[in-house]
Order: sequence, then C-alpha cells, then structure tokens
Amino acid sequence: MSALELDFLFHPQSIAIAGVSDVNNPFNTGLKFLEALTAFGYKGKLYPLNPNGGEVMGLKIYKNVKDIPDQVDYVISAIPSRYTPQLVADAAARGVKAIHFFTSGFGEIENIEGKKLQTEILEIARQGGVRIIGPNCLGIYCPEGGLTFNPDMAKVSGPVGMISQSGGNSAYAVTEGNSRGVYFSKVISMGNGADLNESDYLEYLTLDPETRIITAYLEGVKDGLRFQKALKAATKVKPVIIFKVGSSESGAEAAVSHTTALAGSDRVWEGLLKQVGAIQVYSIEEMIDVTVAFQQMPVPKGRNTAIVGIGGGASVIAADEFSRAGLVLPRFSQKTRQILIGNFSTEAGRIFKNPVDMNSFESHEAFIKTIKTIEADDNVDLLVLHIAFDHFGLISSEDKERMSRAYHSFILDLKTKVEKPMAVILHSFASDRTRKLASDIYDSLTKAGFAVFTSIPRAADALSKFIWHREWLNTHTVTQN
Repeated sequence: MSALELDFLFHPQSIAIAGVSDVNNPFNTGLKFLEALTAFGYKGKLYPLNPNGGEVMGLKIYKNVKDIPDQVDYVISAIPSRYTPQLVADAAARGVKAIHFFTSGFGEIENIEGKKLQTEILEIARQGGVRIIGPNCLGIYCPEGGLTFNPDMAKVSGPVGMISQSGGNSAYAVTEGNSRGVYFSKVISMGNGADLNESDYLEYLTLDPETRIITAYLEGVKDGLRFQKALKAATKVKPVIIFKVGSSESGAEAAVSHTTALAGSDRVWEGLLKQVGAIQVYSIEEMIDVTVAFQQMPVPKGRNTAIVGIGGGASVIAADEFSRAGLVLPRFSQKTRQILIGNFSTEAGRIFKNPVDMNSFESHEAFIKTIKTIEADDNVDLLVLHIAFDHFGLISSEDKERMSRAYHSFILDLKTKVEKPMAVILHSFASDRTRKLASDIYDSLTKAGFAVFTSIPRAADALSKFIWHREWLNTHTVTQN
C-alpha cells in the first residue's frame, strides 16, 4: 500500500461507534464520540452500536456492526478490551476498512494478557484487511473530513499536520495552535501504533498536498531504520518539527507504559534530527512557536535582526536573548542612524542603535518612517517589534493602555508597507488588565497575518530555528548538487 492510499482514513463516508449507551449515562465514551462528531458537523452516516440495542439522539442503536444495512467504512471502539477480538472479526466480515481503538488495555500495560490481546486483534484485522488506528488513542482530527475527538476544535482546515503518540498532547496542540492562528489539515493521535505507526503517518503527510508543515510528538519509534528513511524523505520537501520525549530513565519507562514506544538515546535522536534537517523542539508551546514562524513569515535571508520596542530594559533583555539564540544584532549604518535621529525632535529618552528603544512616538508618520528606514538598511534581514505592557513607571493603567493600543495600530499599518520578514512580541503583561489587553492585541495581529509571540526568549528561539532550517536546506542543496 502506498502512503497516499491511507487517505481513506480521513474521509470515511460512514462511521459505526461501538460502546454507545443512551443519554442517561453522560460519561459514556462512545456517546461522547457520537456527540462530538454530530456537533462538529460530520456529514456522513453515524451508527451507534451496543448489544442491548435501543435509541440515542434520534438514531437506532444497532446490536452488531453486521446488522447495519449500509456500508460501514470506519469503526470507533469504545468498549472494554476483552470484547474487541469479536468486534474486529465482525467488522472484517462487514467490509470495514479501519478501526480506531480508543480502547486501552493492550500492549501498553505490564500484563501478558494485554500483549496477547493486541497480537490477537492484529492477526484478525490483517486477515480481514482492516487497518487499526491505536489502540489506546483519541484517533483522528480532520476538519475537511468532519472528524474530531473534541467538538470545540476549529472547523477550519489549515496547512499543519501532526502525528502524536499522546492523545492529551494532540488535543492540547490543536487548542494551543488554534488560539494562535495555526490550523491543521490532519492530526493523528496514534497511541500504541500496533498496526499503522509513526512511519506510516509520516510517509502519508509527506505526500499529502493539504499538509505543508509536519509536526510530531514522539515517545519512540517501532522501526528506527524505516523512520529514519521516512524522515529524510519528509525534510526534503516540508519543514518537520519534532518534540521527542522520554530521554530520562523515568521518561523512557513512562513512554513504554504509555504507548509501548521504545524511547532511544537522547544523543542519538539529536544527531538524527540535525542530520536530516528536522527541527527539534522541547515543548508543545515551542512546537507551535516554530510553526507560527513557518506559517506566517517569509524566511529571512540571514540572521541579522533589528529590534524595535518601547522600554530600554526590555530592549536590553531582547538583545541578550536574541544573541544567545544565535541571532545577530548588527550596527546600523551611519546613514540609517542619522535618518532615525532626524525623525524626532530629540534623541533624549530614545536609543537609535540596535535595539531601537522608543519611549514614545510623536506621530504615526514618524513610526512608519522609522521602521521603513531600518528596513532599508542593507545589514537588516529581520525586523522584530515588541510591546512590553507592564514595563512603565510614572504612568497610569489608562495611559499604558492608550500607548499600547496606539503602537498596535501603528504595527497593523505596517502589513502592507514592509517587505522584509517581520515578527511581533507581546510580553511582560502581569496585571489582569494588561493580560486582557495583550490578548486582544494578539488576536488582532494574528488575524491580520503577523507572526506573534508571547515572550522574548520563545520568539528568539523559534526564529533562530526557523532560519536554521533555511540554512540547512541551502547547505544540503549545494552539497547534493
């Protein structure tokens, strides 16, 4: 089977959900899946299953998948593990193409019976031509196909694909991403990966035309050589961002207990990812930070960064953090510096070096002219603007808000006036009022298409890795040619 033949997983025309009881049992997982798919707007046919029969949400509950009169493409299992071999056999007899096992209690537990049970359902599935997602997972989120494991997730499809060996981290990544303007084409919570595993999904996302950026949360891999080959092929055509965990002894043990994954040496993983050009991150938040850069920005030609903001102390912090991350803050040319000084009535209270500290702007025109002057400097590859919300003394909360909103409106106007790559950092919001203000400005700038970050260190790290990826591609393209 070629990788793209897995496309049927993301666009089933009909789904049967095993383990649905009536609405008098609000904690029933099968019912939760049924409610989620219905609320999300899944357009195919839904068939609840339970040996007791009955009716739920206006739908007949079938006692067995074989009793369903129509074709069933996909089954979600939310029943106890001991009943799953029969479910797989019945599904295979009914011509089902794939079963997603939310059900746990298989190879991930320290119990020989669980491992035997996983082997048994695999053998039955393979004999019947059924593919298995999981076990022990949330399954698939695909807005275009109407699939979800949470009705509150965005119905908007985007360019980002994700493979996750953790259901919780996949759900969190979607929520974190959606809140920051990052939308997903497909998210696969794969659990144990007993049948379809991380390499299968990576090969698929590499070829998937709807996915431009690949992200992954991995605890380990089933077949190291196959995964290495798949990863090498993926990084040639798309950015691949990987959060690999399980590096400590305790973490490795937890990974085996969680999804049966073999974690592997941290040093080996770091070497592999760097060698093939994958970007290694160390948290879900950092994964989304780097994704924001790829999704929202053109890649800078180099590492030379100009930082502009309000607040001298915050600007010094930014200079240190960006330098520590491997970005360069070049000196402006004398011509640039003289133009900057001439833009304002006085240099007092301002710094016209790099970073540029602007305690205030006399006018919108002066701000635009300042940014355009910096952009025109040949030594500048990347512009970074920052707003430090609670870095001000001697002014009231009302004045801080007025200043921040003015700066926000100035930045919005840059969208059509600046051609070089540009990022915005909103940071240092400590009070309830400034947190709300920062959130409002964040949403506005994100909707306008800016790459926005919520701390100086996180922005510096993400932008450095973003640029490193271009450097890696340039070096290896030259080498291969």
